[in-house]
Amino acid sequence: MKTTLKTYALLLSLLLASCASYYDHYTLSETVFTKVMVESLINKATSPYADHEAAVNDLQLQLQKMLLYEKTKKKNLIMQQMWALLNSENSSLQGFLKTWKDQGTLSPVFIEEFSPETLKLFDLMIDFESQKDEKSESALKQILNGVFN
Repeated sequence: MKTTLKTYALLLSLLLASCASYYDHYTLSETVFTKVMVESLINKATSPYADHEAAVNDLQLQLQKMLLYEKTKKKNLIMQQMWALLNSENSSLQGFLKTWKDQGTLSPVFIEEFSPETLKLFDLMIDFESQKDEKSESALKQILNGVFN
């Protein structure tokens, strides 16, 4: 009887574990790297966009790369949706880059107001990827629900 119970407990544990999304070092390190790229570009937006166009293009490629990478994973839908959001032309990040390109330079006040919102988004993604806890998952779902509803 004890052996049967232990066997069922082991099988149940394996089944539950197979449904979970696990820590992915690559996603975590690339999310941190992307945040650093974004923060660097935000801080340079007081200077002409043309001076940083190559860095903006590199960021766009990084965002696309992460979206494609997350699409290959089956159990990390939240991160896939977050990368899709960051790639969307309707995202605040893409809007920031477009405004910078259209205006040439941005004011320090504009940058100061924009920066915390975007960097917090990356912090939430980093927290979720490193911890996979309900609190960080809930925070990201709240953002996604606000965007897609």
